[in-house]
Amino acid sequence: MDRWLFPLLASLLSAIFAYFLGQQYRERKKPHQLTWLVSFLVFSFAAFAEFYSEVWGWNAGLYRFYYVAAASLVAFMAAGTVYLFSRRAGHLFVGAVVLVTLVMLYRSLTAPINVGAFVPGVTVAGKAMPNSVRIFSPLLTVPSSLILIFGAIISWAKAGAWYNLLIAAGTLIIAGSGSAARFGVPRFLYLGEMLGLAVIFAGFMKSREVIRARDGARQGKA
Repeated sequence: MDRWLFPLLASLLSAIFAYFLGQQYRERKKPHQLTWLVSFLVFSFAAFAEFYSEVWGWNAGLYRFYYVAAASLVAFMAAGTVYLFSRRAGHLFVGAVVLVTLVMLYRSLTAPINVGAFVPGVTVAGKAMPNSVRIFSPLLTVPSSLILIFGAIISWAKAGAWYNLLIAAGTLIIAGSGSAARFGVPRFLYLGEMLGLAVIFAGFMKSREVIRARDGARQGKA
């Protein structure tokens, strides 16, 4: 299977995900829906950049924005989970994420890029970015992945909603493929992103069904 297909599918699925989240936000105006919307819009861009690189090749400008997007999307996703537990903590977490992302973006835009790492057919991940920028990536991805995983498990334990386990599993897949790429094994990055996103999307769609059924039951009682 052509390598470009995985990031293209991930980009399309992320855009569909963002559409549903936009619908939810218009209806309910919950902050966690807004941060998830931002996260999956960023995910769609990052995955499209990977697709673009496989078909037409990387350029330094696109890569600078891609690298920051790939690191920050998990953090914005985790912000939604934090909001589910505490609005105040969610505000603080989003503030920290935005601050780190902006500093990382500034460093990325001014850092020298190793264009020699842009080899056709080879996943570049973070190899073209200097350590002065790469050091920010784990600040965003590591705690955010833990928040997503344990937040989903806690929600499942409290409410018995098994679809939260799908969200935890999908996060593990994405985090695992991203970590492998960071430590020099990038061959599974695109596949891991697509599979992890698909699992998260399945959990999200199931949660929509449960919420709609619950709302319908409440309206029936009223």
